Amino acid sequence: QSDKYLDTDPRKYITFKHPITKELLVYRQLAPIYGENSAPIRWEKTLFPFIQSLGFDKGENEPCVFYHKERDLTVLVYVDDILADGYEEDIQWFFDEIAERFECKEDQWLTPETPIDFLGIDVSMDKDGVCMSMCNYIDKCIIGLSALGLNNLSASTPMNTEIQDLTLLPESLKKLFMTAVGCLGWLTNTVRLVDVALAHSRISQHMANPCKGALEALKRTWQCLAQHKKLCLHQPFDSNDDGGFWCDSDHAGNPLEANNRKSQNGVLAMVGSAPTMWGSKVTSIAFAHPDIGEAHPDRSSGAAEVYAAANATCDIMHLSYCIREMGNVYFPKPFRLLMDNTTAEAFANNSCFKSKLKHIDVSQRWVRCLRDSSIMTPVHVNTHDNL
Repeated sequence: QSDKYLDTDPRKYITFKHPITKELLVYRQLAPIYGENSAPIRWEKTLFPFIQSLGFDKGENEPCVFYHKERDLTVLVYVDDILADGYEEDIQWFFDEIAERFECKEDQWLTPETPIDFLGIDVSMDKDGVCMSMCNYIDKCIIGLSALGLNNLSASTPMNTEIQDLTLLPESLKKLFMTAVGCLGWLTNTVRLVDVALAHSRISQHMANPCKGALEALKRTWQCLAQHKKLCLHQPFDSNDDGGFWCDSDHAGNPLEANNRKSQNGVLAMVGSAPTMWGSKVTSIAFAHPDIGEAHPDRSSGAAEVYAAANATCDIMHLSYCIREMGNVYFPKPFRLLMDNTTAEAFANNSCFKSKLKHIDVSQRWVRCLRDSSIMTPVHVNTHDNL
């Protein structure tokens, strides 16, 4: 449904073989075809200007967010799936305008009686709040990945041991492995990253050279998801919780030689009572000196925590920009970043002048970002309370 090609555009042709006569048929292409390389950008240049013509401002930090100030209406776009949040009459106005311009499926409205499926996410509502789960998606994946041999669909945790067996998988299993990791990636970027983030990060590091150890870890993760498929995120309507922000590092916790003993960084942002942004990833910046091209293991847990706090600060800052573009959603400034390492806390407060952290170049941009008190205030939290 993208705009047709202009007469001034270069002419494009497409060929088909007649299924019976085998004659080669040639057609002039008048518009983008689903799946061709130029289709996504042409669809964006069709849909986005139309939404903006209705009075919406497009996000610059998150280009798929649109906000209508006069109507206090927020619209989120994912290719051709649209989620709208606002007053009922304004939402109805928006979808009527969309339906007049495009051929659309029937609108779905979230009510206590009618849950909706949005991009594989089961969104439902009860008298207390809104729930998001991936139960149906997990069921479909388990069926589709049956060739992995997921016989015992029961595991209490996503990962219970390090990946040690680096024996390469046969070619017949590599594609299946990558498919299963891809499906896991969608879960970790929607609802279930809170509990499978670390497992996904560790397993996906073996995508280039899938091995038996990574496959076994992957199977256990899916077995855990099958056992706990009904877990969901829940946001109460009357939540008085201001949310919060946490960061942590494991200080060279991955023993694999290929990992070079890099640390694993964790970050979690809560809006209200529900996790909204999260991540678990290997450190990926040049630490002690800008000329070092790759992150390296550090000497102290304090340094690893400093890097984790800096990375978390950047991620949370980006979240604040997106939230600002979505309209009237509260975001604290400065935000309180909870950390369980006193060395990192002192460094962030710029209150330690003689320490083992001398090797950190405080003029580097990421450290300045960390120390900008107008953006973030470091707060100590007990390790057992660090989400």
